[in-house]
Amino acid sequence: MFKRFFSNIGGLILINLVVLILITIWAAYYSFGPMLLMGRSKASSWDDFIWTEIIIGGGFLVLFNGYVLYRTVTGKNREYNRKLTEEKNKRNKRK
Repeated sequence: MFKRFFSNIGGLILINLVVLILITIWAAYYSFGPMLLMGRSKASSWDDFIWTEIIIGGGFLVLFNGYVLYRTVTGKNREYNRKLTEEKNKRNKRK
């Protein structure tokens, strides 16, 4: 039980890290690109970068982890997995 719990938590942390890295790369490109190409100020670029990280990264963390918590607390994952297993067993019996 603990092994499965920690494996699920590890997967959740991995997903969070990967998406936050992608958001950081995207935000850096669109915040610092104009600074390099069009001479925009460094302070303005940093300000845009930080706000983008807070709004998009924070929003992702709150919404995604809230969705995972909702699915875990309500037991929707167990119902979904049970339905998949039943359908798979039905298909295997037909063969």
